Amino acid sequence: MNIARAAEGVGRVGRHGRRRAATRAALIQAAQQLIAEGRTDVSIATITERADVGFGSFYNHFATKEQLFSEAFAEAMDGFSLSLGRLIEDVADTARAVSIGFRIIGRVAQIAPGFASLVTQSGVATLQFGGSLHQASVDLIERGIRAGRFSLPNADVAYSAIGGALLGVVSYLLSESDEDMGAQIDALAVGALRLLGLADEEARLIAHEELPEFVPDESLAALAERLKQPGPAQAEPEGSA
Repeated sequence: MNIARAAEGVGRVGRHGRRRAATRAALIQAAQQLIAEGRTDVSIATITERADVGFGSFYNHFATKEQLFSEAFAEAMDGFSLSLGRLIEDVADTARAVSIGFRIIGRVAQIAPGFASLVTQSGVATLQFGGSLHQASVDLIERGIRAGRFSLPNADVAYSAIGGALLGVVSYLLSESDEDMGAQIDALAVGALRLLGLADEEARLIAHEELPEFVPDESLAALAERLKQPGPAQAEPEGSA
């Protein structure tokens, strides 16, 4: 076997893989920017132009633009879920864990503005999206129900109730810059904990405890930077030598 030729083949595979990864990343970045702008009804040609890749390259990665938008949104949700999960993984009390998650998500426009724009533009689809953040939230509420901490019998209903309220209030606060976002979200957290079954005084105390520092996952931090940019960096054509 010609070792030099074999090594050359490995190098080509590596370069091809890097080109494919760069093209996919450019498409994901373009899709996330378009979601944040509320422009998911655009053509595939518009997407590839925004990504600065060839039209035909799109179909090497995604069958439809709906698949692209779904995966772009999923990557953002997973990044936020990972960051939030690390923050509450050692919190034993499910009520406190729910409160921290609720209040952090409510402050998303302050701590992760790129993610906030994706979530608010996606609207109710954010709640219905069956990704890791949704599942982790439902699982946490379910644990609280089993432990007798929460009185609502159905975790999915509880998630929809408090999640819908949070999404609506965050959307409102983003349009009202004069409002004290932290104070409003903490007041809403009191109501969410009461809805789950906590007594008023305990709910009020927990919802006003000091929050731990939220450190975004690298992918979430990168998302915020990408959404500040006018467009993705040019991806090298996949078929180039």
